[in-house]
Amino acid sequence: MIIVALFILSQLVVIVQQGEVKVVESFGKYVKTIDPGLHFLIPILYVVRRRVSLKQTPIQIEPQSVITRDNVIVEIDEAIKYHVTDARAFVYDNENSVTSMIQDCQSNLRGIIGKMELNEVLNGTEEINVNLYESVKDITAGYGLSIDRINIGEISVSDEIVNSMNKLITASRDKESLITISEGKKQSVILESEAKSSEMQIDAEARARQTKIDADARAERTRIDAAAEAEKIRKLTEAETARIKEINQAIAESNLTDEMIAYLGIEAFKHVVENNGNTVIMPSNLTELGNVPAIKEIWQQTK
Repeated sequence: MIIVALFILSQLVVIVQQGEVKVVESFGKYVKTIDPGLHFLIPILYVVRRRVSLKQTPIQIEPQSVITRDNVIVEIDEAIKYHVTDARAFVYDNENSVTSMIQDCQSNLRGIIGKMELNEVLNGTEEINVNLYESVKDITAGYGLSIDRINIGEISVSDEIVNSMNKLITASRDKESLITISEGKKQSVILESEAKSSEMQIDAEARARQTKIDADARAERTRIDAAAEAEKIRKLTEAETARIKEINQAIAESNLTDEMIAYLGIEAFKHVVENNGNTVIMPSNLTELGNVPAIKEIWQQTK
């Protein structure tokens, strides 16, 4: 009787630990979920169906082979942290909620990686984590689970792909090096051409300035010479005009007759002829000189 009593008592008292809950059934039907603490259940009528932990649980998913968009096979492993949010759904709505969650993560990961090229996969793990979390969080909520975090672990590729990538990286670096050298030479040629062009421009501008200075100097000299020549001609003209005016005035004041003026002309002509330094051209017919009335009269008077 004592043993039976102890057995009945053990079935009557239920203790639930902190961080977990227990699902209670009655003849195979869900009744309730009891929280941490001390509880009493009627034996045989009620029974604890399952203990469910509400703590965050980490799991490591085995590496899986995934094909990228550029047809490269990579192996990726995942680490998931989750916790149970609905014990009833976790126990009754899915035969194995954790396995379903893992399968959904693997399936969605294949879809995400299949849209990315290898370089994007290797350099975009954080982006993959975010996209994978967004794609499975609503699905796993139906299993009574909530995914706290998904981390992409090691990404492995075959040795052949690694060698090809190393060759590609080497070729890319060689290409960049050649481009850098070519750009340097190009820049050097451009700078040299610009320097020569600038030098030629400076020389041309200097020559142009010198030519302008020389032209201005010649123009100024020509203007000064022209002004001086004009002034000289003006003064000579004024002097000649004054001399002629004085001669005309003297002639006008002397009251000489036409005959006297003609005589003076003959006398002057005689002095011209007498000068050995002068060459005198006489008319071929000297008798025509005597036909001039004034000269003829003077000639007769002198005779």
